Amino acid sequence: MRRSPQRARGQQRVSLILETAEQLFADRGYEAATTNEIAAAAGIPIGSIYQFFPNKEAILHALLAGYRADLAAAYDALATPEFARLPFAVAIERMLGVTIEYGGAHMAFSRIALLSAPGSQLAAAADTLFADVLARFEALLAARAPGLGPHQRRLYATVGLTAANAILARAISAKHAGEYTLGHDLLEQSSALLVAYLTLAIEQI
Repeated sequence: MRRSPQRARGQQRVSLILETAEQLFADRGYEAATTNEIAAAAGIPIGSIYQFFPNKEAILHALLAGYRADLAAAYDALATPEFARLPFAVAIERMLGVTIEYGGAHMAFSRIALLSAPGSQLAAAADTLFADVLARFEALLAARAPGLGPHQRRLYATVGLTAANAILARAISAKHAGEYTLGHDLLEQSSALLVAYLTLAIEQI
């Protein structure tokens, strides 16, 4: 950010900018949306955006920081003694469910995480989000399958999440096309695939 708001009015203005940008990024995509459109949709002068954000990329980075903080808090809330006693398959479902639920509530997050074209400005943001989720699944594997070495944990978690993300991306496309039943079924299959793959991986130890 160009500067952080110190007063309540400034904080409200930044929240409005971010909420409006998130909606436009979800509806039109990051590449298509412009700062002028964000200002118009928010009902504020374009100068109000540049007061806090030098460009659209800075808005994206602010949204990304919020997504990462929200996801970290959601995963931390999941780490209870009860969760530690869950069967491995159920634990995987719960963890992936956190990401899917958050993505459903923040479609711009889903577009960044799952639909970013390679080499685009969103690709680095998508990689950052993937790395955060990957670290959580690696930690789960470390706790539940201590016989796996660091390389194996990284490999299995990467393959499993990459495959699940591909299905989730197709689910989003299906819902955008009005194929809601297919989209819902694909969401369920992404979880089933990740559970089956990681369960099989640790059974081979």
